[in-house]
Amino acid sequence: MMESGDYNSMGSNRTTNDDQQQQDARRNRKVDYRFLIPSRDAGAIIGKGGKTIQDLRLKHHCQIQMADCESPERVLIINGDQKDVLNCISDILLSIYENHQRSTKSDQSEIRALIHQSQAGALIGKGASRVKEFREKHNIDVKIYPQCCPGGSTERCISMRGNKDDVIRCLTEVYSVLDGVPPRGPYRCYDPSTYNGFNVSDYGGYADNHQHLRANNPYGQPQGYPQYGGGYNPLLHQNGPVTTTQVTIPTELAGIIIGAKGAKISQVRQESGASIKIDSEPMPGTNDRLITITGNPSQIQQA
Repeated sequence: MMESGDYNSMGSNRTTNDDQQQQDARRNRKVDYRFLIPSRDAGAIIGKGGKTIQDLRLKHHCQIQMADCESPERVLIINGDQKDVLNCISDILLSIYENHQRSTKSDQSEIRALIHQSQAGALIGKGASRVKEFREKHNIDVKIYPQCCPGGSTERCISMRGNKDDVIRCLTEVYSVLDGVPPRGPYRCYDPSTYNGFNVSDYGGYADNHQHLRANNPYGQPQGYPQYGGGYNPLLHQNGPVTTTQVTIPTELAGIIIGAKGAKISQVRQESGASIKIDSEPMPGTNDRLITITGNPSQIQQA
């Protein structure tokens, strides 16, 4: 081992080689890769009598787990070396795509990978430079959701949506970045049984009314990401033009408006027909949170 004062070009090359060897070792070891999927896609992954998932295990030499859950989303866990896992995910996306073709003509695929919260900054980059690079380089929509998954989880979600092969290339690069940024701090995996339908738009979950985006909108919001927190209501366009109103409330009142497990605000949405979003964090420099209400004039007034 060389002293720091002897750090010359040979030492630099040796350090670089050591770093590369460490990253290669991470790629080749068998680890858990975790993904968030909508429950309605589980059947396409499992297959009739479990045939599809068994074929995937044998073909890619991976362990694949997907616990049953009554929530609208599940966690897909694939254990294997990185190359095998990526090939497995490519086949899974193809199965889901073929299943979707029965009901939609969209040519888009999406994967939502779960990462430790301490790794998100490395993927975002300074001034969001790296996530922008992912989008431009691979010509897909990439979004890193701002909040951790519910239930005290330390996992955040990164969504990649576009052409299947482009998505896999981007996912490969994402994992390449993460190979050099091991998680820091406790790791608490997301359990979908703690699903919270109220803040799916903040952590990247799937809403009950999950729908696909139109095929001609490759850079729109990721599927299952409701634009106004409460989902888009197709009745908004009836009975007058749709407008948006914003009001502020003290942060301490937010819980009263939201109600237990979002029950109160869900009731207001249902009764008024308006789309309502309450920001998860106070506005900068204030203790106030912003409420955005969208609908026709009568819906806004009722809300």
